[in-house]
Amino acid sequence: MNIRRDEPGWQEPQRAPVRPPTKDELNAPSTQIVTDREAYLGQGRHDVGRRISDDQVELFITGDVAGSLQREFVQHTPEFIALHDLGTSASLRLLTSLAGAAGARVQRLSIRRQGHGVALAVLQFVEMPLADGTQLRVYATDINADNPTRAQVARTLLAFSTLGVLLVGELPPHALAGQLAPLHEALMRSTWPNREMLLVPLGSSLAMAAHAVQLAQGSAVSVHVTPHADKPRQAWAYIGGAWNRMNSAGGTRTLPTDMAQAVTRPRLPPTEAPTQPMELRPIGPAPTMPMPLMSQAPTPMPKVGGVNWQAYADRCTLIKGAVSVCVFDLHNSQPLAHAGGAPAADRLAQQGTTLLAQMNDASRALGLGPASAEASVSTASHHLLLRPVPGHNGVAVHVVVSATTGNLTLARMQLERIEAPQ
Repeated sequence: MNIRRDEPGWQEPQRAPVRPPTKDELNAPSTQIVTDREAYLGQGRHDVGRRISDDQVELFITGDVAGSLQREFVQHTPEFIALHDLGTSASLRLLTSLAGAAGARVQRLSIRRQGHGVALAVLQFVEMPLADGTQLRVYATDINADNPTRAQVARTLLAFSTLGVLLVGELPPHALAGQLAPLHEALMRSTWPNREMLLVPLGSSLAMAAHAVQLAQGSAVSVHVTPHADKPRQAWAYIGGAWNRMNSAGGTRTLPTDMAQAVTRPRLPPTEAPTQPMELRPIGPAPTMPMPLMSQAPTPMPKVGGVNWQAYADRCTLIKGAVSVCVFDLHNSQPLAHAGGAPAADRLAQQGTTLLAQMNDASRALGLGPASAEASVSTASHHLLLRPVPGHNGVAVHVVVSATTGNLTLARMQLERIEAPQ
């Protein structure tokens, strides 16, 4: 396999322009009432949830999230791949790389309580075409939910996946064994339907084969280990290859192992001129000038589209108590600049986009219309500040402030006074 030397690694996944939502998509309600239960559950495709837009699927439940999701899997028996992180946070980055290679979006499955609009859990996935023209979902188990729900749903996804993939980071052998032990116990139960697991080492692959043997011991599950994957493209080649071997390579259920062809490119709306370069158009009132394409840039990403976002992020770290700052694109959840320490840029961008989206969902469910684009969340140890960057539609900043050394009101005032880049 030939791998280009200039490919981005796990810390900087490939970025590509993403088609912004059309006017019709923005005007359409995010929650629709459907009287036909069969039309709601999978729409005849044996998939979970009902599609409400190109990148949004929703599922209403009456019980707990994991149990309800399991019942949907039992009823519809969908085929899918589940990506699970062990000592890393690569699953969402792999989904972003797969979608970005096609200029598509990572899709979301929002699971809500029957009669309520606030999502109890949000799962992210991409869809890719199989050789017979049907679609296969690839889910990440990095789920937006409370900690108990996140763990239960991750276990459910792995248990009912056709292929479960463990993305293993740089973990010492004893730590990896400790994380695999509960999974090994689950594999030995008769209620575990998955029969194929794949270990993809992103860090050291020493003793990985021995861990695979221990994981499979006493169960009916086959566990295989791939070579070390230094890039998302390599990891997907191993995962796609494993799927194709399970489905008779060259058959009707195989999928592309080349990341550039794995996800279907979205269709351009009729108003888009195909001969013109695609532009990112901000959501909201039309700006005076179109937003330039976000170019891929190495860390620390000093300039994007001619704007020095890194300098702006650095100025935001001067806020008293600020520990981490991320400037990100609201259209595709991609960081434009990062300053400070943890949390990492991709986590701040992803969770910032999700939080703002959930605020809008809750506001619309209450009949209050779209929510303000600003938000603040306080925990016992930190404050989170989310604010759109003035003069740059579709761009926001996420600031983490220590509750010990900073003050929420003061931090908000200081953030408002920081001059936005021109």
